[in-house]
Amino acid sequence: MNPSRIFFRLLTYFVQYKWRIAAGLVSVAVMSLSDTISAFLVARLFDFLLVIGDQVKNGKEIVATVPLEFFGYVVNTFAVQGKDEGFWLIMKFAVAVTAIIIIKVCFVYAREYVMSSAQQKILMKFRTDLFDTVVMLPIRYFDRNKTGYIMSRITNDVNALEQSLGMIVEISQNIVYTVIFGIALFLTNWQLALFTLILFAASGEISRKFGDRIRTFSHSFTNTLADISSFLQEKIAAIRIVKSFTREEFEKDAFRQKVGSNYHYSMKITRVVALLSPTNEFFNTVVTTLFVVFTGFLFFQGSMTMEMMIRFLLLVTFVAKPVKALGESAARIQKTLVSAGYVFEILDLEKEKHATEMGKQIIERGEVEFKNVAFTYNGELEALSGISFVARSGEKVALVGPSGSGKSTLINLIPRFYEITSGSIHIDGSNTREFGFVNLRAQIAVVPQDVTLFAGSIYDNIRYGRLEASEADVVSAAKAANAHQFIEALAQGYHTEIGERGVQLSGGQRQRIAIARAILRDPKILLLDEATSALDTESEMAVQEALDRLMKGRTSFIIAHRLSTVHHCDRILVLDHGKIVESGTHEQLMQSGNGLYKRLYSLQFADERTYAKTEI
Repeated sequence: MNPSRIFFRLLTYFVQYKWRIAAGLVSVAVMSLSDTISAFLVARLFDFLLVIGDQVKNGKEIVATVPLEFFGYVVNTFAVQGKDEGFWLIMKFAVAVTAIIIIKVCFVYAREYVMSSAQQKILMKFRTDLFDTVVMLPIRYFDRNKTGYIMSRITNDVNALEQSLGMIVEISQNIVYTVIFGIALFLTNWQLALFTLILFAASGEISRKFGDRIRTFSHSFTNTLADISSFLQEKIAAIRIVKSFTREEFEKDAFRQKVGSNYHYSMKITRVVALLSPTNEFFNTVVTTLFVVFTGFLFFQGSMTMEMMIRFLLLVTFVAKPVKALGESAARIQKTLVSAGYVFEILDLEKEKHATEMGKQIIERGEVEFKNVAFTYNGELEALSGISFVARSGEKVALVGPSGSGKSTLINLIPRFYEITSGSIHIDGSNTREFGFVNLRAQIAVVPQDVTLFAGSIYDNIRYGRLEASEADVVSAAKAANAHQFIEALAQGYHTEIGERGVQLSGGQRQRIAIARAILRDPKILLLDEATSALDTESEMAVQEALDRLMKGRTSFIIAHRLSTVHHCDRILVLDHGKIVESGTHEQLMQSGNGLYKRLYSLQFADERTYAKTEI
C-alpha cells in the first residue's frame, strides 16, 4: 500500500475525533502566538535597554519614548523620564512576559490532555476494529495463516501504529507552530524569511531521502518480527514434541537465525537513523553560518534594525525546533507506516457477512440433505465430490473412512465454515445459503476431539454455549454431561479456574465440559468429531453416556475412529477419496461382501484382539 495513502487513511481516524483535535490545535496556536508576542516584547525591551544604556553610559538623564508595536500597528506608547519610570517599564515588560508564559503553560496542559485523549481513543478504535475483523474472517484465512503471524499483526504492528499516531499528532502540532512563526517571520522581514524558507526546504529534502531508506528496511524488519512471533507460538504450543524428539538445540539454532535476520534489518534502520542526526546537525551549522552572513548583509544595507534582528533571531529559534522535528518525524514515520499498512490489509479483508440475516431462521426438524456437493480447498484438488444423502430428523449418521477421506470437511460444510464449490446443502428443505450465519450456527453444536476451553472458570466455559443461561441451567447441563460430580469435588466447584485451554483438567473432564456446553446450547443438529477417540476406557464410558443423552432427539453426525462405537448409529456413510462409497447400517455393511467398511472393521477388530492378548 502506498505510504501517502496509508498516511491519509490514518488521518480519517483523526477526523472521527475532530473536536478534540481542533481543541488541541487551537491550544498549539495559542502557545505559538504566546511565543510570538513574547518575542516582540523581548525585542522591544532589548531595544529600550540599548537606548537607555547609551544615556546612562554618557551620564545623561533617561528620556525615551517606547512604542509597543506589532507588525506596524502601535498598541500603546510609553513615555519614560528618569530611572524610576524606566525601571517600572522594565517591570511591566517582565510581568507581561510572565503572564503570557502562564497562559501558555495552561494551554500546554490542555494540548497534552486533549491530544493524548484523541490518540488513545483512536488506538482503542483500531484495536477493537482489528479484533472485530479477525473474529469475522472466514475459516479459510486461519487455515492459510499461522497463528503467530496473526498475533504479530495485532500486537507488534498495533504497537508500531501507536507510534504513528503519536507522530501524526506531533506533525500536526509542528505544522501549526511553523505556519504561525513563519507568518511572523515574513511580516518581520520577508527577504530574510524567504532565505530561511529555502534553507528549511533543503533540510526537508534531506529528511525525505532518509525516510525512503528507512521505509525500505522497515518492511523487511516488520516481516522478520512476524516470523519470530509465529515461530515462538508454534514451538511453545508444541514444546512436548520438541522435548520428546530432543530437538532443543535444533530449535535454538533456528530461532537464532530468525533473531539474527531481525537484528540485521534493525541495525540497517539504526544506521540510517543515527546518520540522520549528525547530518541535520552539520546542515544546521551551515544554515546558521549563511543566516548570520545574510543578516549582516541586510543590516549593513539598512533594511534591518537591531530590534528587528533580535525579534527575527528569537522567532527563528522558535521555528527551528518544529521544522527540525517535522523533518525527523517525516523520516521516522516511514518505519511505522509499514506496520500501519499491514493493519489496514487485515481490516480490508473480506469478512463473513453475518449482518445479512435473511430467510428461514428456525430449524424445526433438523433434516439435512446434501445434493451433489463438491468442495475444494485450493481450487485444484477436490476434497469432496458428488456427495448426496439425506439425514432424517433425529437420525445418528456416522462418517467413517481412511484418514484424508473428507469426513471432517463434510461436517464443516454444514455450519458453513467453508462455502461449497458446487451443489447445495439443505436443512428442513431450505438451502443453507438462505440462513444467516448467526442463526444457522446458533442451532448447531460441535464437540471436537481436541476440546478448546478458555482460561477462566468451569462455569464460564459451560455458559459459553448460551450466555443468557442461569446457574441452574448450567448445573443441569453439567449433570446431563456426567460432569457435575467431578466439578463439585473441586475446591471451588463451578468457579474453579481451569487455566489456559483447561490444562488443569483431564482429557475426559475437558470433554464432558465441552458436552455440557453443547447441551446448554440445545442445538437441533450435532456434529461430533471423534469425541471419544483420545480417552481411556473409563473416561470414554462416562463421555459416551453423556453423548447418548446429548444426541437424543437431535440430528447427529459422528466421525468415528473406533468403528466399534458406531454400531448404534442409524446409518453409516463410508467415505474414500472424497466420495461416499458405501451407506447403510453396521449389519448391512458387514454383509455386503468385501466392502471398505468390512475391511476396515476386520482390520481394527484384529488389531484390538492382538492388543488384548499382548496385555494379558
